[in-house]
Order: sequence, then C-alpha cells, then structure tokens
Amino acid sequence: MKTLALSMLLTLAIGAYTPARAQGPYDRRADAHKDIQSALTEAQADGKLVLLDFGANWCLDCIVLSHLFEDQTVHPFLEHNFHVVSIDVGNWDRNLDVSQQYGGPIENGIPAIVILAGSGDVIASTKNGALAEARTATAREVLAYLKTWVTQKPTHAAR
Repeated sequence: MKTLALSMLLTLAIGAYTPARAQGPYDRRADAHKDIQSALTEAQADGKLVLLDFGANWCLDCIVLSHLFEDQTVHPFLEHNFHVVSIDVGNWDRNLDVSQQYGGPIENGIPAIVILAGSGDVIASTKNGALAEARTATAREVLAYLKTWVTQKPTHAAR
C-alpha cells in the first residue's frame, strides 16, 4: 500500500512538472538568427536600433550587465531606443557563427554588445572588450554607452 501511494504521488509530481524558464538572461534554447531577424524587422518599422547582447549565464559580468539593463536609470532609455536580443554563447560553443557574422565581438570577452541599424548594418561594437568587466560598471556608465550608440544611428534610420 505504501509503495502504491508513493508511486501515485511520484506519477502526479512528474505529470505536473513543467520545465522552468532558463536560469539567467541567456536562453540556450533561443534561436539567435530568428530573434535577430525579428528585431531587425521591428526596427525597420519603428526606427529603433537593435542591441545584440552576447553572453552566458555562468558569466558574472554578463549577469551584472543584464541587471544594469533593468535598472530604473537605464531601462526606460533602453526600451525606448532598442530592441534587445540576448545571445547565449554557452561555454564558447553556442552561436559562434552569429558572433562571426557581426565581426567577432566576443573575442575579447563577454558580455559583448553589437548595435545594429534596422538595415542590419553594424553601428557599434564592444569588440575591444569594453564591457568584459561589467561588474565594475554603474547604471550611469551603461546609460552613457547607450546614449553614445543612439547618437551614432544613421539619419535614415531615425524616427
């Protein structure tokens, strides 16, 4: 009887299980190519820029940057001016083709950012590793980066 009750409980628990969302800001199941194309389509329609955020959930600096993107100082500006695509590079074994497509921004560390116009043209990149130590950054510094990138937007991409 005890075994039957335990079996039933285990069956119910397994049946009710639904996988949790990926831990961290980088979804290993996401299709980066599809997500970038969707963001570019939206950017062509609304004049925003596309921000490609290359990182991994094991990377402290990547996690810190994702939290800074949610900061009340940064988030409204980010939301108003960018379509953000988070791209998981895993343990340097995922989406490396995407990184290469945009000039290899991860070569000097992650997180790495690439800014695209709606046309897909690269406007800016942190290929120099500028954000590789994001744990030392402040929300104001991240906001300053974002503002600099927005000023580089081509005039034909303006709203």
